[in-house]
Amino acid sequence: MRVIGGYHKGRILKRVGKKTTRETADMVKESVFNMIAGRNFNCVLDLFAGSGAYGLEALSRGAKYLYAVDHDKDAIKCVFENARILDVAEHMTILERDYKQFLKNIGNLYFDLVFIDPPYDLDVYDEVLNALNESIEEYGLIVVESKKQKILNETYKDLVKIKEKTYGIKRVTIYEKIID
Repeated sequence: MRVIGGYHKGRILKRVGKKTTRETADMVKESVFNMIAGRNFNCVLDLFAGSGAYGLEALSRGAKYLYAVDHDKDAIKCVFENARILDVAEHMTILERDYKQFLKNIGNLYFDLVFIDPPYDLDVYDEVLNALNESIEEYGLIVVESKKQKILNETYKDLVKIKEKTYGIKRVTIYEKIID
């Protein structure tokens, strides 16, 4: 697993190494970043961060700040190690939290890019997308990874599905916050 583009292109990242953590293949990550190319991101959230690969890729490509959140101690250790490898810890907040705790106490945080990649057996997509609506900047994006069979709604409050693509066993769905 490596950083695909930007300042840290080609750098190798550590994996969590647990059966409960599913790493995103480089090809999928590259495709996702091609789909969202051309935008500048200030504040990124990597919810269910795992190794932090999605969020760290965003930092490498110019995002200003990253919140990486996961409830698993080994995942958090891996995110810290990957942040150290890339020397980007000063541009991050790494939180060992359950997603419900984080969403309940999100406060005045606003994101313009969010990655949601929970374990496939944890069907929390509707709950998380609805909860995040108020914390997404207008025209902000949410990238959701799910199993291929999971079809998500076209909209969640102000979030509108703008792209969707399948890769093997997974589906990537991208939402944009559009306020009428």
